[in-house]
Amino acid sequence: MITRLLLFFILLPSLWEGPGMGCYSQNSPSSLLKAARIKESANNFKGVIEDCSEAIALKADFDSAYCLRGVAYLKTGDLKSASDDLGKAIKLNPKYADAYYARGIIKASREDFIGASKDFSRAIELNPSNPKFLYNRALAEAYMADYSDAIDDLDKAIQLKPDYIEAYYSRAYWQDISGSYFEAIADYKKVTELNPKYIEAFIGMATVKYMNGEKSGACEYLKKAIELGSIKAEELSNIFCK
Repeated sequence: MITRLLLFFILLPSLWEGPGMGCYSQNSPSSLLKAARIKESANNFKGVIEDCSEAIALKADFDSAYCLRGVAYLKTGDLKSASDDLGKAIKLNPKYADAYYARGIIKASREDFIGASKDFSRAIELNPSNPKFLYNRALAEAYMADYSDAIDDLDKAIQLKPDYIEAYYSRAYWQDISGSYFEAIADYKKVTELNPKYIEAFIGMATVKYMNGEKSGACEYLKKAIELGSIKAEELSNIFCK
């Protein structure tokens, strides 16, 4: 379960684009938020928290500062403070899609997949063109064994971002779980076209083929993964290909 939950954190992007050029006073809330965004892009989360806290002290209803500080807390593992800040951002701005999305990440990390799915759904309502919102809702749905809806969301994410390699890989996995053999193989192959060094996709194809009685095909894909340096593929080859 820890490995699964890490997917959410690994795929959590920097949620804020850098602000446009403008004139700020040195210690204005806006200038502090700008500095915090720069520090966030450099993974200086302690600095983000400090700058956002100072901005909030100057402007108590600064929803963007609460949201950014909440994500910084999230990335440092302080989930309670993160949840509190994101809840505050949402209260100040009920249409803050990124805040719902980040709060969904927290709920998923706590294995509250129902709550996570609800927050991702709200983010999608507010910004339906963001493929990462759909991707993470798909993960939450899949962990609740709602594979059909998960695959539907991954379909939509891929439509929005045709080179979304993580979505292809996840869709392949859940299609395999659902018994859609040919669709799973096609998606794994797409992953390797997008990234010829994606070891897990070769292992995924090997596993699907082996489970469907295609030992020789499985061993070929394991051989490719071994050539890329996969110890796991070597272990599986010793089992599948003897």
